[in-house]
This record gives sequence, structure tokens and C-alpha cells, in this order.
Amino acid sequence: MIIKFLISKLIIIFFISISHSKEIKISSESLLIDRENNISTFSGSVYVEEKDMEIWADKLVIKLNIDTDEIEEIYAQNNVKIIRENIMATGEIGFYYPFIDEVRIIENVEVIEKNNIINCDELVLDIKNSISIMKSNSNNRVEATITNTN
Repeated sequence: MIIKFLISKLIIIFFISISHSKEIKISSESLLIDRENNISTFSGSVYVEEKDMEIWADKLVIKLNIDTDEIEEIYAQNNVKIIRENIMATGEIGFYYPFIDEVRIIENVEVIEKNNIINCDELVLDIKNSISIMKSNSNNRVEATITNTN
């Protein structure tokens, strides 16, 4: 329960803040802007800095809604790492869909907070309904290590 709360807290705060932030700094080795499709693709050692959060990935794609110019989808790929306060989440692929308030992180997901660790293949957060679902495929199981510090 503690781990689910911590995961939800980290991911929700990150994606809500990045989609509503007044300033986001993104650095990468290259940037490709596709104005026709409203897509910006940052590639190569991508680093995102936003107020209280940092993100690393090999690739980050931001897709804007053609009509409203609001973020429709954020996609992070390969070596995804998110750090906020004392919580770190890693995985291979991450998605955020602001219009339905859903976050999805897949492939080798690991969340660490202090000495507590959770590993799974997929993490889905329904932000609107405050629901966290962690799954693993048939070869793996969701694993949580919770350490009592008292």
C-alpha cells in the first residue's frame, strides 16, 4: 500500500507538473520539430528539468493537439529515469495522456523510495480515479520489498 501510494505520488506529480508547468528545460543532442503533425522529438541523452523533478531518457516525444496547442501525449523511450524528492522510477517506455489523466510505464519498471523497492513489467495510473495497477507477464511476478525503518 505504501509503495502504491509513493509510485502514484511521483508519477502523478511529474506528469501533471510537466503538462501545466510555466517553464520546462529540455536538453538533448538533437531536436526534430514536425510542425505539420505538431510533434517535437528530442533525441540523444535527453534531460528534462522542471521545478522539483528531473527526467532522463534516450528519446522524448511531445505531441500537441492540433486545435488547442495543448499537450496531447508525452512519450519517453529507452533508459527512462524520473527523480523527484527521494523517489526514483525507471523503465524503458513511459506515456502520459493528459486528456484522460493516464500514465503508463512499461518494461523493467522499478520504483525506489528510501529502502522500499517495487519491480514490475507495467505500471498504469488512472490519475482521475486514483487507481494504480501494477502487472507483470507470465514469466515474472510483481515484487515489492518494503523495509521498516523503525
